[in-house]
Amino acid sequence: MSATSTSTHATFQLTEELNKTIIQSLVSSFGLDFLLFEDKKGGEVATINNVRKYQSGETDIHISEQVKQEYKNQGAYKVTKLDADGNQVFNSKGKTVKVDRYHTNSEYKNRGSVDKKLQQEGQLYDAYRDQNMAQNENRQLDHIISSHEAHNDAGRVLSGLDGVELANQSSNFQSTHSYINNLKSAHSMDAFLNDVLPRTVQSKKILIKANQDKLAVMPENTPQQRHKKRQLEDSIVKDKGHVEVLESIDADKMRKADKLARQQYDGQINAKYYTSSKFLKSTGYESVKSGLKMGMRQALGMILAEVWFELKEHIPELYKDSQGNFTLDRFLNRLKKMATDIWTRIKTRFKDILTEFKDGAIGGVLSSLTSTVMNIFFTTQKLIGKLLRETWNSLVSAAKIVFFNPGKLASGDLAREVSRILSTGVAVAMGVILNQHLATVMTFPLGSELAAFISAITTGLMTLGITYFLDHSEMMQKVWDFLNQFKSEARQTLEYFQIVNTELDRYLVELAQIEFNFNTQDMTRFTDSLVSINSEYEKGLILTLEIKKRNIELPFESGNIDSTRNWLKSLC
Repeated sequence: MSATSTSTHATFQLTEELNKTIIQSLVSSFGLDFLLFEDKKGGEVATINNVRKYQSGETDIHISEQVKQEYKNQGAYKVTKLDADGNQVFNSKGKTVKVDRYHTNSEYKNRGSVDKKLQQEGQLYDAYRDQNMAQNENRQLDHIISSHEAHNDAGRVLSGLDGVELANQSSNFQSTHSYINNLKSAHSMDAFLNDVLPRTVQSKKILIKANQDKLAVMPENTPQQRHKKRQLEDSIVKDKGHVEVLESIDADKMRKADKLARQQYDGQINAKYYTSSKFLKSTGYESVKSGLKMGMRQALGMILAEVWFELKEHIPELYKDSQGNFTLDRFLNRLKKMATDIWTRIKTRFKDILTEFKDGAIGGVLSSLTSTVMNIFFTTQKLIGKLLRETWNSLVSAAKIVFFNPGKLASGDLAREVSRILSTGVAVAMGVILNQHLATVMTFPLGSELAAFISAITTGLMTLGITYFLDHSEMMQKVWDFLNQFKSEARQTLEYFQIVNTELDRYLVELAQIEFNFNTQDMTRFTDSLVSINSEYEKGLILTLEIKKRNIELPFESGNIDSTRNWLKSLC
């Protein structure tokens, strides 16, 4: 909704201005907007952030069916094994053999071989425990970001990158104790450190205490009893070893390793997706679509408002006619005149309508782009889309005035116009927030329509109040007058020469009347005649008559071409 143009004269037509403001608010911001736009949580363009949140369970986030289908068709974690001829391989039970591509990858195997050699040399560093691994420790190569997480990552699928390649890169490898790796499994680092690890240590200690108490009362009279006791002792020793391994974990180092791996992992995904034609095309398409809708909203809003203003004048006349001597012919003529007046009114404002469409389109494009950028970092709510449209619509109008200043306004007047536009945007934004709140409360029939009506009236009153304050407040007038004192050097120079030019014109008129006895009105008519005639022949006749009229002596005969040429030759 553009700023309402309000008279700056002392007379303020409250009823008329309130009517215009509320009608424009009802039609555009709270009428056409809800018909043309369907604001969605997360916006229209899919982002890495949003698809991951959708995957984690926030199903109210808008994700297109195409993106959902891509995720469903990503393929299974394990694939069917094929022989050299491309045929499926079956096991002894007749079932197809599945291959874990993530743990049979060549990069994974190569890293395992390198780390095995380093462990034998006592040089294999375990970042999870901030120490070198002993040669006799059971070692396993861990995917810091688990292979299951990489495979099922909706953000990775959206980018089109291969999960096996992403998971099996050096930045995502860390050799550690086999028990740590097995326990971590497919858990994320946060889930492992905050839940799995403390819970396992606690349960192990409880089990050890229970087994120790049980061990203390176990009989050992028979070989079988002694064998069971030794088994329990071995179990206690094993569990103690596990607890010792788990308690040796350095949580800070483990989180640091995860952070570095994710920076590399997410960096590749973001760079791939946000520079892809897939994202750019989607962003461009949604921005243009939003721009066209916003431009259409602004233009249609102005047209419908003008139609209503014209109808408001004609409807009482139609009603009056129907109460008197009603005739169909007279009624149709009245309708015809009303339609003609509406069309004339719209034609008169055609240029303004085009300007509204252009400004609205620019605002719509910018709001869509802003929403997409915001959703890269966090998920926007439905309300944000509406607020962004209204904000950018006001900013575009304000920027156009600031940078181009089509009315050549002084500093104070320019500041007043910009303040009016921005305050209107704020009023509409507050109306949007109010509408959102009322819509959640008014759940009865026609409640949403009533909420929109109340919001439009509130917006109109706020807009009108701010406009009146900016234009008629004594304090604000002092501010505008003070700012008008500050003029650029170019403006000051222009005004100086305008004054000089006015004085010079006055002086020349007086001088002509005194020195040459010129009648300025006759001279004005003479110059107007010359300007209005395109024919050189006619201009020559007018000049000849003027020369004869004023008895001006010329060195050649006026109107005689040969005489003129001879005079010109004599000058050579």
